[in-house]
This record gives sequence, structure tokens and C-alpha cells, in this order.
Amino acid sequence: MRIVDIVVRPIAVDLPLAFSGGTYNLARRASILCRITTDAGHAGYACVGNEAKYTEHFFSLLRGPFKQILVDSDPMATSAIWERMVKHATGYVDRASVMMAMATVDTTLWDLKGKICGQPLYKLLGGHVDRVPIIGIGGYYETSTDADGIRREIAEYRRQGLAGIKFKVGALAIEADAERVRVARQAAGDDFAIVVDSNMAWTPDVAVRFANSIRDMNPAWLEEPVHWRNVVRGLREVRSKTGIPVGAGQTEESVYGCWALLAGESVDVINVTSNRGGGPTAWMRIAAAASLVDVRMGQVAEPHVSMHLMAAIPNATFVECYPDARRDPFWDKLYLDRPAVENGCIRLPDKPGIGLTIDEAAVERWAVGPWA
Repeated sequence: MRIVDIVVRPIAVDLPLAFSGGTYNLARRASILCRITTDAGHAGYACVGNEAKYTEHFFSLLRGPFKQILVDSDPMATSAIWERMVKHATGYVDRASVMMAMATVDTTLWDLKGKICGQPLYKLLGGHVDRVPIIGIGGYYETSTDADGIRREIAEYRRQGLAGIKFKVGALAIEADAERVRVARQAAGDDFAIVVDSNMAWTPDVAVRFANSIRDMNPAWLEEPVHWRNVVRGLREVRSKTGIPVGAGQTEESVYGCWALLAGESVDVINVTSNRGGGPTAWMRIAAAASLVDVRMGQVAEPHVSMHLMAAIPNATFVECYPDARRDPFWDKLYLDRPAVENGCIRLPDKPGIGLTIDEAAVERWAVGPWA
């Protein structure tokens, strides 16, 4: 069996408002649809990415060298294909775009592999459990600035059956953000997970002050508390001086940067994004390394992929989704058979590959261009 073609199609939507975290705001949601076909009639089909836009270098890789690597290759040889693609992340090239293009191919290949084998992706990757806890990414300043907004959001997440919230901080004075977290904990109760995420807002000393101020609110972990320019030492300082679990990895260009966080004993949670880190092949490699030193794995958004990754490993944390359809209309409307959330968990589909059916009418509504 051999691969005969790869085609991609970008989809995007302008959000009805800009969603602000500690150091950014986002008003556009974009992803890539990818289809890889074989000469035996099998097709892998995946939606990959959680960006605002993609570069021309990203598309040129998929049109050119990556297509050349794929065509006539064995679709089961995911590791060998990954190693051939990563050779393009050298020198002064746009490595972030290389890793995202690799992730697009790799995720679609794993869906294809599941369909060839007749197995759900999580079983091919390890099959540790068949349901995983899921939390919602929220606490944005547009929706949860004041106490009433925070209480409404927590109540809505509980109504949806979620196990917790990833709560944004970092844009206000640390005392004001600590008070927002306190309101969230009071509204949520003790059995609701709260991950506190500053998106690299602080220097280590400020991060330590903030962490100590929320210690009694029992955060699941404090995510990306320090600037990228001093990340390995800064994270280690926050861990050692506060005792609060620390997570990072989302903004690393690849799993290689995540390995530096592991080697530097800087994190309790590696929150790498599969769509930026190089896809499931790369994600599972760093997950295995993390398991050897008792570090747990996170995965930002893309719950249709994340649920499979988390269900495959013993050192998982949560699947993460955007429960507000205004923030992520794709998760809300792109899939015809999205799994239900019950008692804080999402159950893995038993169909081959990713196991979800993409609504082609929704694709047409959001498509930026044709399949190419």
C-alpha cells in the first residue's frame, strides 16, 4: 500500500470579539483541513491547528517537499516520514511553520493509520483508558473581568459537565488577578480544577509573589508564569520558591524546546501543543520522556486530537476545549458526532482513527479557498 496524494484546505472565521489573556488578544480562528489518500482507497482526514493565520512557507512545504516525501511512501511508516520531514527544520528557516506543517501531515497520517487498522487512534497510541477528564479554557478578560462574569462562566462550565477551567491572568496587577482567581474558587467549590495561566506575563520574582498569593486557592498548576527569555531558570525558581506545580511548553517551537524544560527540571506539567510540536508522533515521544521523571502531560485545545493523546498515556492531565462557541466555533459546529461530556469526562469514540465526522456544510461556510 502506498500514499498517492495529499491535499489541504484552510478554514478560518473572524470571532465576534477579541479574547484577551495575560499577554495577547485573539480575534480570528484558523485551522487546516488535510486529506491523505492511498492506492488502496483509504483516506485520512483531519482538522489541525489553532492559529490566527498561516505563513506562505507553511503552505509551500505541503505543496512541495512534504508532498514529495509522502507520495509513494508506506502510510504506516509514521516515524520514518516524521524523520524525513524534520530535516527541513534547519538553519535560518521558519522552524515554527515547519513544525506546524509536520503536525498537519502527522495528525492526518495517524487518522489514516487508524482507518487502515480499523482502530481508534488512542488505542494505536497506547490505549491506557477510554475516557479522560476535560476542562474549559476561559477566564478571558472580556467575559470574566468582574465577579459576576466569573460566576456566570463557572456556572456555565459546570452546566456543561466540565471538570474545571483554565483561567487567564497576567494583564492586571497581581493583586487584582489574585482576587479574580479567588472569586473563581469560591464560585467553583473545592471539587473543580482551576489551572491558572498567565501566558508568560511576569518576571520570576513577580511570578513568585503571585503564586504565593493564590496558594490557598489550590491551583492545579500555574501555567507559563515567566517570560520566554528566561524560561528554564525562571520556571525552576517559581517551582522551588512556591511549591505550586508549574506548567509550560505551549509556546515552545517544538518538542525539542519542551525537552529543555524537562532536562532543566523546570516543570511539573509539559503543556505542549501537538499542532505546534510536530504532531502525535512528537507528542508521544515527549510524553514518554516525561513519564520517566514523573512529569504530567497537557495539551492546549484541539480536543478532537487531545482526547486521543491523553487517553493513550499514564501521565495525563486534562483534555482542554473552548466551551464558548464564540471563541471556538469549530469545536462547536465542525463535527457531526462530537462526544458528550459527562461527569467531567469525555468518552473516546470507538470508530477508527480520530473517529469524528466532519460536517462538510460547515467546511464550506468557513473555507478560505479550495482543496489544493
